Parts: sequence; C-alpha cells; structure tokens
Amino acid sequence: MNFVAGSRVCVRTVCDNGLPIVRYGTVSAVAASHGPLVVIFDDGLGGDIVDSSEVETVSITSIELFLDGVDLADDPDLRQGLCALWQAEAVLAGIEINAVYLLGAGLRDSNDTWALAEVHSGGDTYVVRVHTDPNAAHTVTLRADPPRRWDY
Repeated sequence: MNFVAGSRVCVRTVCDNGLPIVRYGTVSAVAASHGPLVVIFDDGLGGDIVDSSEVETVSITSIELFLDGVDLADDPDLRQGLCALWQAEAVLAGIEINAVYLLGAGLRDSNDTWALAEVHSGGDTYVVRVHTDPNAAHTVTLRADPPRRWDY
C-alpha cells in the first residue's frame, strides 16, 4: 500500500514482552515507495520510523479488537458492553461516528457471530459484530463491517 504524508494510520506491532501494541498516528514523511515511514503518534510520544509492513490505513472497517474470553460473546450481559469498547477504540483511532443503534444483547448472525449495533459514519452504515473463532477457542474479534444483504 502506498502512503502519503498526512495519511491517518494504525501501527500494529509487539512490545519486548511479546504483547500486541496498537498505536494511531499520521504519516509525516515517506522515505521511499514501500519503504519505512515517519509516523507522528497521537499518544504524544513523538514520531518514529516504522516499517511499512506494520502500517495500515485507518478506516472504520480496520478497527478490530481481539479480546480473550469467549464468554464475552456467549454471555448476553457481557455482550451488551462490547459495542462500547469498539466505539471507544474507533474514537481513539479518529473515526467519526455519527450514530449508534444498539441491538440489545445482539442478534445471532451465524453460529459464530452476533450483530451488536448498527453504526453510521461518513454517510455509510456498518454493523458492529463479535466473532468467535473455533480455531482460537479463547479469543473473540470485535469489528464493524458493511451490512450483509440479509441484515435488513
């Protein structure tokens, strides 16, 4: 992906302890096509040279939370709070959310997915969903996707 100065980006990496780190910022300079980028981070810790393989453009569909505990999806009371977590991450990323319509404890989308809310941003509609992965038994993924044709 080609980045230009001023692009809003997300940098996903791991710390020295192996824990995932997600930081948001703005591209300040591009060294070369597909080369390292200078990113000014929102957290006030300044800019850094970042390998372009760790950088992705920020969009409403790129905001993903990976949470431990499949009970977050299975328990209706816990499931209701997940959309607020996703929304907080979207705000942190700089995504403007125009409206959120919660779907109570969620609507079962499939065997491994619950639709939690309808979200409006930039004139488009998205559905925030929590996904369980049978291959990652203890992790759930929270993200917004465009609505599927059968959502309405």
